[in-house]
Amino acid sequence: MRRAMKRPGHGVYLLALLTPGLAFAQGKKLDDIKVDLPPTPNFNVSNAPEQYPSGELSVYGLRKRMDKHLDKDVQVKAYLLEIYECPAELRKCNEDLAVKTKKERKKELKTGVASQASADAKEAAAKGGCRPCDQPHFFVADSPTTKKERALLIADYPVKDWDTGKPKPLVAKTGEQYIVTGTYSINSMGGFAASDGLIIHKKMQDAAGAVIAEGNAVLPPDAQDIKLEGKPVEKVGGARIDANLPQGGPAAPTKNPGKKGDKVAPREL
Repeated sequence: MRRAMKRPGHGVYLLALLTPGLAFAQGKKLDDIKVDLPPTPNFNVSNAPEQYPSGELSVYGLRKRMDKHLDKDVQVKAYLLEIYECPAELRKCNEDLAVKTKKERKKELKTGVASQASADAKEAAAKGGCRPCDQPHFFVADSPTTKKERALLIADYPVKDWDTGKPKPLVAKTGEQYIVTGTYSINSMGGFAASDGLIIHKKMQDAAGAVIAEGNAVLPPDAQDIKLEGKPVEKVGGARIDANLPQGGPAAPTKNPGKKGDKVAPREL
């Protein structure tokens, strides 16, 4: 009888295939290979303190104690990431529509008949052909390199000078640290909403304490008072103007108080 011949090495090869987890080289077992991977980053960890020595909260500290701060006035120190600007084409669309609508209204008042052009403009706006710009807002974070998706939204800051009534754009530099005061809330009257909270703007200051913006674009004057825990109530924006107070200070002194004993005429309202 003819014997079956075995080729050398076939038994070792078959053993390697049938034995999971083993590796061989020239018939010797290799040492186990270990791969050291870096730990998974925790995106919830912040290098900022919960509260700065000067008293302001960080964005991290605000959100960590959300239950404590929600629906209350707070003061946050953070870096400015981005200021929203209405796209130029959308702004022009709204301006053109406003001019056209104003002309048609004047025409309607003279003739007493509603024009088709005015109705067409309203229909175009309703269909989204010329949607309104978003309310003014900006984003801040504990780091100037934080992604906007993780930033804190500051809603409805005013775009006018309360003392003159003239338009006043927000002038601030991205990447710099500011102090923002306002109400910590889930949503704002301007239509913004955030599950981890946003701030309804009442005041913005630079690192030196100078006021950059004050008040709110949509809140009534009597709702713009700043009520920080442990501090006296501060009137800002429309409330400050109604109370005849200077920005960031006590009641405005009279320009000509006169000498002691002189009669001062009452101020006309």
